[in-house]
Amino acid sequence: MSCVVVRVRDLMRSGVIKLSEKPIWYDVYKAFPPKRTPLYVKPHTRPSTKKQETVPEIFYREDEVRVKFYEQYGPGPWPLDLFKSNFVSTCQRYGFQFERSSKLCGKAYGIWFSQNL
Repeated sequence: MSCVVVRVRDLMRSGVIKLSEKPIWYDVYKAFPPKRTPLYVKPHTRPSTKKQETVPEIFYREDEVRVKFYEQYGPGPWPLDLFKSNFVSTCQRYGFQFERSSKLCGKAYGIWFSQNL
């Protein structure tokens, strides 16, 4: 029997779990036990043989705009106010203006960005 079934059985024998509160699956498991005892064995892997997975870096266009903004203007005079849900930082306003202007001008964002920074 599996570890869970044995534990439930022992808890019912000791009176911790009442017969009226036994799990739904308990009677089914007792009536139709598996042919092989379910056994989970944690696979053994050596740390030196496991290949390190590299996660590719994800860059968005907005990230580049933020980096350039903070390089040019710094963090700004006011801290971010996270208690106000409608608070928009200077960097966010700059990003919104950048998006709007680049769509209106029809220029590639790199050209627009280099001209307006």
